[in-house]
Amino acid sequence: MNESDATPARKGRKGIIISSIVGLVVMMLLLWFIGQNSDEYRKAFTELGSIDSFWKAMIGLASIINISIYPLTAIAAIRSLSYLHASLSRQSGFTLSNIIPGGGAIAVATQYGVLAKYGVPQARAAAAVTADAIFTYLFTLGAPAIAVTLLVIEGRSAGGFVTTAVIGLTVVIVSLIVIVAVLRSESAARKIGGWAQKPLNSVLRKFGKEAPDVTLILVQFHDQASDLIRTRWKALAITNVAAQMAPMLVLWAALEGLGVTHSQLSLVELFAAFSIALVLTAFPITPGGLGTVDAALIALLIAFGVDGSTAVAADLLWRMVWFMPQLLVGALAVAKVGWDRRHARRVVS
Repeated sequence: MNESDATPARKGRKGIIISSIVGLVVMMLLLWFIGQNSDEYRKAFTELGSIDSFWKAMIGLASIINISIYPLTAIAAIRSLSYLHASLSRQSGFTLSNIIPGGGAIAVATQYGVLAKYGVPQARAAAAVTADAIFTYLFTLGAPAIAVTLLVIEGRSAGGFVTTAVIGLTVVIVSLIVIVAVLRSESAARKIGGWAQKPLNSVLRKFGKEAPDVTLILVQFHDQASDLIRTRWKALAITNVAAQMAPMLVLWAALEGLGVTHSQLSLVELFAAFSIALVLTAFPITPGGLGTVDAALIALLIAFGVDGSTAVAADLLWRMVWFMPQLLVGALAVAKVGWDRRHARRVVS
């Protein structure tokens, strides 16, 4: 390996080390926060034990629905894809993106590799993964704006969340304009790439990083995803919204089981708390957003009138029933893909 080959590897390792240190610091601060608020957490665990059998069953059902819906986005993009192979792709991507600092890029590459391994042509696999990422991004940033609008319609004060919503809505509108332009023509993709390259170079240069070739990325996006999004956008939109909203179903069941009534927390307020906290998952400081997303969600639930210990209990239950089972399913998917690869090598040899 020559020096030029080693430099990117060193930079990659440096980035992982830095992000890991940042994540560790945040987790230590979280543990300190828990220690400072230990009474609230003790009350929360006591409340978890008071949930009756019916709502325990409903919470379990919500968890199963969440895991079952998640692979449907891949099937929406590739109609011939089996549910098993869609699950292996999507669930393995979920786990890798949530256990590795900055694991989003690794998750995307893994999903692409899994689809290609199970017989999906490379171009279709790339288009499917790209389309899924685009719809997830748009929903994540657009949901807070929808939530704040619904709060205003409901007559609730949304002043504290307007800034988040406006920023998200602005980014979504600009993104939609760019996406539509790029999908329509390759020349537009090249023009937009040229406009974006200089400011991106300037920003990343200050951090000692080399900017990617934006024009190449946008042209590849046009080549890979234009036909798919044009013909399958309804199915992609429906399945992505369902997949993104399914964790909120788990949270709703947890709150119901803990006795939070609709007079204490309306569905609109629940959606607002969930969607605003969801934005943090797009910019994770720690793997899986542990600590950052939880702190935001707990604070928002309390701001909407939920008792502090109940908000903590709901968040703990949400993590245990949404995040941990899906993380486990994803780990099994990663193991299954690895097993299939080793088996294929043995057959060939």
